[in-house]
Amino acid sequence: MTDGFDGRVDDAARAEALRVLSLLRDGRPVPAEEAQRARALAAADPGAAAMLAAWERQSAALAAQPARAASPGFTGRVLAAARGEQAQPAEVLVLSLVRRLALAAALLLSGTLGWSLAFPSVLRADPDVQRQRHAVDHFRPTPFAPDDLDAGLRGRYREVYGAGLSPEAPR
Repeated sequence: MTDGFDGRVDDAARAEALRVLSLLRDGRPVPAEEAQRARALAAADPGAAAMLAAWERQSAALAAQPARAASPGFTGRVLAAARGEQAQPAEVLVLSLVRRLALAAALLLSGTLGWSLAFPSVLRADPDVQRQRHAVDHFRPTPFAPDDLDAGLRGRYREVYGAGLSPEAPR
């Protein structure tokens, strides 16, 4: 029950003792050895003793309140209302909302698809992106064409030296 270092009770043992003491307060049967261990821990542990004192205060406060009685027929009305709620399952109430949401989603999807098929958009690259060329772009006229090293070197040469300049000419 103690952790062995400073004599304090660990939380699991305290929780178990409070569970047993709660059962004893409710008048429920508890094995004698468990009840004895719980009482010994409550006597030795200030935390458990404080919890028991709080339970006593709550019990005294509730006992001081006047007794209340339900109005005649209260239990019958509650049971009748509960039977009425059980007559209609909760799934039926949710089903109409789910159907409405599914219908709204279908309408939105069909409208979007219809609009995009009726008015297709043109996909163009940004002019700034079209101006950007890379050295590898000269080696293939299309992404799926085989490499053409001669055409690539000629294109790279034109890009570096210009159309009418020679390598020896100053820039």
